[in-house]
Amino acid sequence: MSGTDNLRWLDNLPVGWAQLYRDLLSDLEANGIAACVDEAKEKFGSLRIYLEPRVSEARPYIAATEERSKVTCQKCGEPGELLMRNRIVATLCPAHGDGFSKPERPPVVTVYMKPGNISDE
Repeated sequence: MSGTDNLRWLDNLPVGWAQLYRDLLSDLEANGIAACVDEAKEKFGSLRIYLEPRVSEARPYIAATEERSKVTCQKCGEPGELLMRNRIVATLCPAHGDGFSKPERPPVVTVYMKPGNISDE
């Protein structure tokens, strides 16, 4: 998949994080890392990017982009912070954070796993 194909994920991302995503794709290309984005989305107030197949060389770039999203308003791209309202988590600036408040502690995500045989087959 080409870099142009990876741009299709922009439609799934909050507008304020579009430049973060474009910068990531540029960084990967500039460093000779061919990447096929399998999914890009907002999850729990931060940007999540998944590649298929996984490319280990891309991981530091993705992690840095995900961290930057945690301090970038997802509505406008200005500096923001993690806020909550009615169990909705978002990274927003003061202009877009009306009705949201700073959580007392980071949100907790609970994962329930069914017992069973996990294999690569």
